[in-house]
Amino acid sequence: MLVVLNGAPGVGKSALADRYGDEHAHALVIDIDDLRRHLGQWETNEASRQIARDLAVALARDHLRGGYDVIVPQYLGRRDFVERLRLVAEDVDARFVEVILSDESGAIIERFRRRRTEFSTLGIRHPEADLSDDAVAAAVQAANDALRADALAHGLALIQVGAGVEAAYRALCDAISVNE
Repeated sequence: MLVVLNGAPGVGKSALADRYGDEHAHALVIDIDDLRRHLGQWETNEASRQIARDLAVALARDHLRGGYDVIVPQYLGRRDFVERLRLVAEDVDARFVEVILSDESGAIIERFRRRRTEFSTLGIRHPEADLSDDAVAAAVQAANDALRADALAHGLALIQVGAGVEAAYRALCDAISVNE
């Protein structure tokens, strides 16, 4: 099964993906931003975005062919990459599930800023740095609002993460079972 955890930056996609991995042997969490950060000169080469996505698709295809689950926690504001992942799942006869994670925008913004500070303190370069401090609130709010609308428009499960990772994990498991 290929599961896309879509949500605004800072909503908790990675934490939920890791929680899923803890419970499912050999499930692969593919963090596209991490792939990108491991490409040489990623910060100055815009092509690194597409290369990281291509790598994610190749990893997902291979792991699914092996009979294992793949989890992609990524903010995907445009449907084209989601559809590309759906086609990968179909191509290897795997199930495809997409859910949208959401929370109150203020809580997401706070988590996003806290994570940026942690990355900076630890000296970790991350694509989140592409967004200026002044633009964070508006960008996260817009992403959260658009994805909520997307969930409604496409009939996707909308999981509220405000109650914590365990509650969100249970809701994710419920959403997966509904799509069986």
